[in-house]
Amino acid sequence: MAKPTDKTIKRLFALSGNICAFPGCALPIVEGTVTGEICHITARSPGGPRYDPSQSDKDRNGFGNLLLLCGHHHKIIDGEPRLYTVDVLRDIKAIHESAAGRAEQPTDLIFAKILLNDLNGITINQNSGNIAINSPGTIQAHQVHVSTNRRSISINAPPGTIGSDQETTRYVKYLIDRYNKFASADRMRTSKFSYGAISKNIESNFGAPWRLLPTDKFDAVCEYLQQRIKRTVIAKSNAANGMRAYSTYMEFNTR
Repeated sequence: MAKPTDKTIKRLFALSGNICAFPGCALPIVEGTVTGEICHITARSPGGPRYDPSQSDKDRNGFGNLLLLCGHHHKIIDGEPRLYTVDVLRDIKAIHESAAGRAEQPTDLIFAKILLNDLNGITINQNSGNIAINSPGTIQAHQVHVSTNRRSISINAPPGTIGSDQETTRYVKYLIDRYNKFASADRMRTSKFSYGAISKNIESNFGAPWRLLPTDKFDAVCEYLQQRIKRTVIAKSNAANGMRAYSTYMEFNTR
């Protein structure tokens, strides 16, 4: 997922005056520790508050789409997107920066890097309930480090991802199973077959587990898996005999 640049956040911090942009709030953004957060006026990812699918990643993470808010007011505006519309937030930004802004200073770059580090990673200790990631009104993060007494942790795919749709999920799992069935039966294999390797390969190629990839990556993930299936010895043998190695997405969902 794209993120704002150091230069953008440095400028944003200077024009924030190190104060939350919400009207009437005087809480600092950075005071020894990070007490503020980077807020996207139109959401950073599908399913988020005020998300604009026509917006480019550059504009989405550009200066004009960003605010610095305390954690309390960030939660409020993202939890009430019908009240805090794009126009309202742009007015809040303009008024605050006009009143509190100052010239950039060399140390602002340090604070920019701190804020970006906070945007990208969150640590949660001793959690015994649910954690929502990239969901409206909740914590937004690239990485979440969880310390818990539970034996396992499950991650629910956020809206707008392959894993959030039952049909796309079923088809990707079908292709993965198909690949594993063909590849594991190759008697010429010299090493032990790993059934989980194909999912790790997808993550390596696309930058995230397939369930958490946005739906616009679905076709590319399917193409990748289909090509891997076609390259197996059994699929090549079947093709020589006029037998197909897999069903198309449309065929699979009409069975």
